Amino acid sequence: MNSLNVIEIQELEEEFRLRYLSSICDLNLNYARRRNTPEGASRLQQWLRSTFQKDAFAWAVVRAKCVRQPASQSELMAMTKISRQSISEMIKHCLAEGWVEVFCGERKIGEKDVKHCKGSLKYQAGDELMQLGQSFIDRHIETTEDTFMNSNWDDLMAIRRVRAAIRWVMFLAMSAQGYRHRQAVQMQDTVQEGGRQ
Repeated sequence: MNSLNVIEIQELEEEFRLRYLSSICDLNLNYARRRNTPEGASRLQQWLRSTFQKDAFAWAVVRAKCVRQPASQSELMAMTKISRQSISEMIKHCLAEGWVEVFCGERKIGEKDVKHCKGSLKYQAGDELMQLGQSFIDRHIETTEDTFMNSNWDDLMAIRRVRAAIRWVMFLAMSAQGYRHRQAVQMQDTVQEGGRQ
């Protein structure tokens, strides 16, 4: 059986990286096509697809709902790197449409109660936005299967595990060699000291 050398494994990993990158390109192109096809899109989908900032905002509030931690305006800004003014405008628009939920501290409140809140306002996705996120999961799974993204990822991770295992074996071999060398030096020193006495 032929054994692979380190250079051949590196070349194999590079090929798997290129395949995975190709899959990512296919995936993003598929999403771009969906984004640029307005037919059959709901008002929410049309709003989200209008700018990448709105898309990023949507992902941030969906994440907040998923982890059960509504996010403040500052936290949404930090997650998305979107300006305070833009985040504020998106929040107002989404609240009016019912696409996000608002909390005063830990208590969920309605849009009309926002101005009376004495605590910190926090936001998370509403039901329609969460349904859109859930449908994204199904489309994502179908799309990644169509682009071979999952199998390419598996191949890339497998070759990386092989390289890590080879590095570990080489480290152990070098450590054992170093240990044997240190033992030989110590033994030699012991013999020399014994001869001096």
